[in-house]
Amino acid sequence: MDPLVSLTGVTKRYGNAAALEPLDLEIARGQTTVLLGPSGCGKSTLLRLIIGLVAPDSGVIKFDGAPLTAATVTAARQRIGYVIQDGGLFPHLTARANVLLLARHLRRPEGQSD
Repeated sequence: MDPLVSLTGVTKRYGNAAALEPLDLEIARGQTTVLLGPSGCGKSTLLRLIIGLVAPDSGVIKFDGAPLTAATVTAARQRIGYVIQDGGLFPHLTARANVLLLARHLRRPEGQSD
């Protein structure tokens, strides 16, 4: 089965600091994927690259088989959930309610969001 997300030779630098060394990664569709590592190892940078918040310095990122570009990033973002590490959750809501908040804001049908 084709991966939902694939990165081939992806790098990212901030000034002289390498945030992400050449990376090849495939994320399977329908699976849970966990990123583990110490602070500063590139986890947040990787997620920002996958959702198109930053562009790679080199390499190719594909979402559902199509290269992630300015023309395709909006469609990809509509299928990706992303919660920032600090300050991204509302403490008065359950975990499920936090995840579904944007879907409800966009008036997505209940079954489509679950």
